[in-house]
Amino acid sequence: MESNPKSKWRWIAEGMGLFKKSGPTEKIDVEPVQEADPPPPPAEQPTDPTDLVRQMLDQDRFALLLREQLIDNLDEEQLSRALELHEDHMALVPEGEVVLGRLDESMEIAATYDDADQHGDVVQVETMYIDRYPVTNRQYQYFVDGEGYSQMALWDPEIWPAVLDFVDSTGHPGPKYWADGRYADGQHDFPVVGVGAYEAAAYARWAGKRLPTDAEWVKAGSWPVRLSNTNRLQRRYPWGDSMDRTKANLWGSGKGGIVSVGQFEDGVSVGGAYQLIGNVWEWTASKYEHNDGRRRDGENTLVSLRGGAFDTYFDNHATCDFQSGEHPLSRKYNIGFRCALSACDVARSPLDRAPPSALTETQDEVAVGVAP
Repeated sequence: MESNPKSKWRWIAEGMGLFKKSGPTEKIDVEPVQEADPPPPPAEQPTDPTDLVRQMLDQDRFALLLREQLIDNLDEEQLSRALELHEDHMALVPEGEVVLGRLDESMEIAATYDDADQHGDVVQVETMYIDRYPVTNRQYQYFVDGEGYSQMALWDPEIWPAVLDFVDSTGHPGPKYWADGRYADGQHDFPVVGVGAYEAAAYARWAGKRLPTDAEWVKAGSWPVRLSNTNRLQRRYPWGDSMDRTKANLWGSGKGGIVSVGQFEDGVSVGGAYQLIGNVWEWTASKYEHNDGRRRDGENTLVSLRGGAFDTYFDNHATCDFQSGEHPLSRKYNIGFRCALSACDVARSPLDRAPPSALTETQDEVAVGVAP
């Protein structure tokens, strides 16, 4: 006897937290929000598999659909759209080594390393994807409207007692600076701020992703090239080797506050990630450790931050190699985040659709910094 496909989907969805149980009936809690600003009021949502897939795609939750457990349930059109969203929203970061720690300041900013182990820790990073943009208010609104703050499966167990305290300025679940469960008018494409590290991690799980590790974030920005066993080249900034405040939203860049995530195109990384430097600091999944490799008192409670923000003044605080730290419960006006996804967690990627020869040529060009 064949199983009901809708039952199969419901079982999978329940296991991944897509449905919220409420008494004898089950429902999804909010209609997909399009580009309206502010979003319309939440509405009853469909439970039909086709409509569920459409909703997830509208909410940028394509990473869930590309998992091995779900991808075979997609029709050709759904799979094509999921792959297009993956390609549009996430940048490939190839496997390889990255040096963590302060760059040798006696060397030229071009940062070609001899005996790199003496200047920092050499870390191997596996192939992964990182969001091209920080998570926006619009994207985070879906999580709030979908009652993400009440789905305990999305949250680290140690923080469950504190989730009720993660409220906005009017006491509704959501980022600290929102009001009535909504972001401010005109800020749909601004990076979401006022969320702590636990909130960022919960959103990432809801979207089928995770936070990048410290090493992954640095590799995405600095795009290192291993020239030999003892010689590495690693960018100090995503765009190159010297500070240029026209390429990032920092103190003195003329903006004076947070801007939309699509600005500063000239500062995009080699892999195609925007605003890794400037606009807002970004949470990672790693603990903070001082650049000299030694922990100070209290540092074991801090989470690593990367990238600088619109109010970062010093040039050496706005580099790919500079690390700051903050308590994971901090919900500040200049801290946001972006998500990551391990390549092994994607059953099919946009690269699967390109001829092997084209992939080899592109990777070779990127490796030497020729291709964007």
